[in-house]
Amino acid sequence: MAKIKQNIIILLILSSLGLHAQQLILGSERMDEIINSIDNKNLAIVGNQTSLVNDIHLVDTLLSLKQNIVSVFSPEHGFRGTEDAGAKIDNEYDSKTGLPIISLYGKNKKTNE
Repeated sequence: MAKIKQNIIILLILSSLGLHAQQLILGSERMDEIINSIDNKNLAIVGNQTSLVNDIHLVDTLLSLKQNIVSVFSPEHGFRGTEDAGAKIDNEYDSKTGLPIISLYGKNKKTNE
């Protein structure tokens, strides 16, 4: 209990000094800062339908920036989010980009059995 009170006091002191937490910025929102480190590299993406950069899929964004994506690993619901929950998903090719999609929820799915 004494530790909790100590932490509360520290937080009150910091807030009174005007030290506030900085806004969280996702890596996908900092493309201009990371693009040089991935340029001219072969990229594999682990992502699904929620992997967005300003409402555009991360893969589509990277391709528009001339990045070399060689494959995509996708969990449950598939890469574009069109599969049912729990459905066995086979490896396939993305109809939009032609990229190979390696399913992490098909034959590669790991269980606790």
